[in-house]
Amino acid sequence: MKKIFPLCLIALFVVSCNNNKTASTGNSEKNSADAGSSKDKNVISFKVDGDNVKTSGWNIRLFKWSNQPDVWMNITSDMHKEKRTIDVNLNGAKPGTYSFDDNGVTMETSHGSYHPDYNDLSNSYSIVGGSFVITDVDTVHHIVNGTFSLKAKNTKGETLNITDGKIINGALKPGTISL
Repeated sequence: MKKIFPLCLIALFVVSCNNNKTASTGNSEKNSADAGSSKDKNVISFKVDGDNVKTSGWNIRLFKWSNQPDVWMNITSDMHKEKRTIDVNLNGAKPGTYSFDDNGVTMETSHGSYHPDYNDLSNSYSIVGGSFVITDVDTVHHIVNGTFSLKAKNTKGETLNITDGKIINGALKPGTISL
């Protein structure tokens, strides 16, 4: 778990800041009009041990690791609107279920982190269980929808349950970047 956190931070930084190497994916998996009302745009909401968090997507982007052919998806909530932040890298970019566990290899399986206060990165939790269900990836209208329920654990062994997670018309940045 100690090795995953620095890699997640590096991937987040590179994915979030690298806007120069884009290439259009040009496919639509599902009509985004089916995914929620037009007033709900780029919403990410979840509960942490029952406490409601409502924010937006700061970075939702497709990317490829330089040594792998598959496209992945990064989803990071907006730490500027809400200090309680999730950051996940899903090992795919199509509708489906992406599972998390404590035994995963960073560049092979979905992984991520939760920060109770993004301004204090030393207080971080690794995602060690649960799943993300992506229901809609529309690369034409740049929208992602889904749900999630996760278990997170810090280096002290303390755990948190992240439940009732929703991404409603998440703002998918255009193109795919290479890391």
